[in-house]
Amino acid sequence: MSIQLKFITLVTLLFASGLTYAQNSNYSQNSSGSSRGQGNNSSNKRKADAKKDTIVFKMKVYELQNGYSQIKQTKLDTAFVDFQTYNPALKKSISSESLGNIGLSAQSNDYFQRSASDPNEFLFLRNYQDFGVWPKDIRFYNTTKPFTLLEYGQWFNNKPKGESWLHAFQTQNINPSFNFGFSYDAITSQGKYLNQQAKDNALNLFGSYNVDRYDLWFIIGKNKFSDQENGGLLNPTDIQNPDLKPENMPVWFTGTSAITNNTFLIISHQYKFGKWVKMKEKDETYEKFVPRFTLMHTFEWSNNSRTYLEVEPNPSFDFTDARGMTYFYGTQHLPYINSATGTTTTPGTQDNTGMNRVTNLFYLKGVEVPGKKLTFGKQAYIGNDLINMYFPREQLIYTPGVMKPPLGLTQSRSQMNTFLGGSIFRTDAKFLNFNATGRYYIQGYRLGDFDLTGQIEKPIRTSRDTSFIRLSGSMTNTTPDYFYQHYYSNHFKWNNDFNKTYELKIGAIYDNPFRRFKLGFKYSIVSRYMYWNEASLPAQASSEFSVIQFFIRKDFKFGPLNLQNSVMYQKSTTSVFIHVPEVSTRNTIFIAGNVAKVLAVQLGLDLRYDAAYYADYYSPAIGMFYVQQNQKIGDYPWVDGFVNLKLKRTRFYVKYSNLTTKFIKKDYYTAPGYPAQIGTLAFGVSWTFYN
Repeated sequence: MSIQLKFITLVTLLFASGLTYAQNSNYSQNSSGSSRGQGNNSSNKRKADAKKDTIVFKMKVYELQNGYSQIKQTKLDTAFVDFQTYNPALKKSISSESLGNIGLSAQSNDYFQRSASDPNEFLFLRNYQDFGVWPKDIRFYNTTKPFTLLEYGQWFNNKPKGESWLHAFQTQNINPSFNFGFSYDAITSQGKYLNQQAKDNALNLFGSYNVDRYDLWFIIGKNKFSDQENGGLLNPTDIQNPDLKPENMPVWFTGTSAITNNTFLIISHQYKFGKWVKMKEKDETYEKFVPRFTLMHTFEWSNNSRTYLEVEPNPSFDFTDARGMTYFYGTQHLPYINSATGTTTTPGTQDNTGMNRVTNLFYLKGVEVPGKKLTFGKQAYIGNDLINMYFPREQLIYTPGVMKPPLGLTQSRSQMNTFLGGSIFRTDAKFLNFNATGRYYIQGYRLGDFDLTGQIEKPIRTSRDTSFIRLSGSMTNTTPDYFYQHYYSNHFKWNNDFNKTYELKIGAIYDNPFRRFKLGFKYSIVSRYMYWNEASLPAQASSEFSVIQFFIRKDFKFGPLNLQNSVMYQKSTTSVFIHVPEVSTRNTIFIAGNVAKVLAVQLGLDLRYDAAYYADYYSPAIGMFYVQQNQKIGDYPWVDGFVNLKLKRTRFYVKYSNLTTKFIKKDYYTAPGYPAQIGTLAFGVSWTFYN
């Protein structure tokens, strides 16, 4: 099914669901249903009100943090500024390393984003974090009217090597206590170069049920990444040849692909203990339920897998120069399971790897009392993980005359971890807010691991604005992922005994939203750091090192002229274990105005720049970036031109990506061997409905 047909189908379903929605006019915006009114509303008045739509649209948006145990108010992203940035990897980071085509593997060049991976995640999903929708990304809602957001974009010349993206979101309340919704995201990108197609899909269903004494939240999600792997260009200098089109540049792989799946289910619910308190507002008297402590249970289930398929298990190319016959995996490489060339229906390599996890957490929480001084929330919990992992089978099976492992079959390993944790927090104080959490593993594969984090936020109020000082710190001691320790496939085999990784991080930020100014720094010191070495094998750093980062953002406005400036500086004491650009910048300049007082317009340029650095190589067989010291990329000005338009609830952009290729003949790589797409014209549109 094409992405355009998916879009039409989703529009039909969204409008059909909106038509089925009905609520009475005395809708309560209290998402917990925690008030018992005592006013005098006659049935005749209710019938009269029902004849006309007098409901004012209001929507509460919040997320669950700290193991789905804390509620934080947030906002839906419908911003007009920066609407033209539709690549998820560039929306989330000032700098990113990728395989050149949207939807393929990518990693942030911000060290502190890169090192923030959850140790419970499936290792081989790590480089798809920007393109999926994960439990931590899900928001919950309470809305007086159905709310729908539809977004779609594509290249103007979308055939045959096109790029399209789609986002559809809808949420509504059945009654004041019960909300449900769904989101669907799709990226379909063929790309200009050979064998680099990406098809990424994410579907999520979510809901909440909140009443006086009981809260329930649930999420069901599915992420699927079906991507071709081309191994990069055979001749990296081909992009400097003006007579050679991208589709005519030879690449390493044909008939190679990776399919990575993630399915998850989250159920979090709590029973609240407290009392009813009489409240008075204007002429109305009512009772409000005030919780004191709660009993909470959270259930998490995830099923993850990666299937890597190759027609040719050891691709090679006979160069006409001194390189001669060159093998992608090396001249001496012999595949462990199968070295025979296959077909598209029976590939020569069939590596199946996966991880299933079931987690249960049981909480006892003391509720924070809003508006009351010298009080704070607190909670303690106990949890358990049941994990099963599988990967290609290593044992030999005897066939007369042949000794080889079976193709496509797997072996499995199981783990169980038990942990204790707790936190204290204050979230609505006017003087100082804080959050401190800790977890310690008392049993299992991760015995002795711990994770301590803390944040402090100090508001600074003046007569004109409010700014914030935020301090943060963390200390972790983590057993390396099982797949760092043990793995077997057609191309790789390792059995390691790595020690725990220890990392200490601190940070400070000054943020003044009114003046559009943010300044901060982060510092990390890490020992026994896990990385992928120059042989694309997991390794542990032999020495301790540190990373320091400074960043600043300042926006200026001079009448219709707007300047948005971000700079990130990073410096590490090692040049062996990690490579990130020392300086990354983003500068957006645009002229903003209105046409006929109703159409908002932004016309400008978006500029990104990374200092030259030894960006990581990429290994398709394991889907990982690994360090190298041979080729630098960067020192290239990425320039996009854009026009943003907004009319009421509709946003629209027209964008020309990578304008620089029209003026500068220079390598424009996003990873060694992987060039960016050449200059391309694209458009996108967003509609919001809540009537």
